[in-house]
Amino acid sequence: MKHFTSFTDFLNEGLAINKNANQALKLNIKTELSYGKINLPIYFFVGDNSTQLYDAFGKNNRKEIEKFMGVPYEEVVADFEKTGGDETNDAVIATAVNVASTDHIYAWLNGTRIAQKCKEGSKEVVLAQSLADVCFQLANHVICKTYKSTKDLDWVKADGLTKEWENYTNTDKKGMVPLEDLQILTAMLVEKLTPVYNDFMSKYGI
Repeated sequence: MKHFTSFTDFLNEGLAINKNANQALKLNIKTELSYGKINLPIYFFVGDNSTQLYDAFGKNNRKEIEKFMGVPYEEVVADFEKTGGDETNDAVIATAVNVASTDHIYAWLNGTRIAQKCKEGSKEVVLAQSLADVCFQLANHVICKTYKSTKDLDWVKADGLTKEWENYTNTDKKGMVPLEDLQILTAMLVEKLTPVYNDFMSKYGI
């Protein structure tokens, strides 16, 4: 694989990540909701352990992940080592939905931990629940990012990075997005990512 020296290089070239155990997909979301059109890429990853989240966009871009996760890579490595390198029953990071820059949204799932949950319970239920939760958060991020660019929202900060994103259906907030938009986009993401997710999880015997 090629070696990409910057986050921009990675985005330009797609998902050929050097020395990276994550399975990955770039999905371009093109649709239209009540407030307008969406044309935005998201990135979907499944990795073996929590440290791999920080390598999702290449090792040279760990600082991008650190910036928006709010947890230094070294701390995650130290916590991972405390598990003895085995996150089967206790993962430092199970899932993450975040932004890798103010323009790029991603979801990352810990395949090792999710696989164990599947073995402990119903495979279909665990996979469905974990993907639905991730897709809901992805849809929320996508809507808030694209809606913010067209409307004057008093609840989204200038950098677009705030937990208040999760409260946008609150009727006390200005420029509310209809709940139906969130439901429609979540369902669309679940439909598109289900076969990908099932394929990625098959690596873990699931």
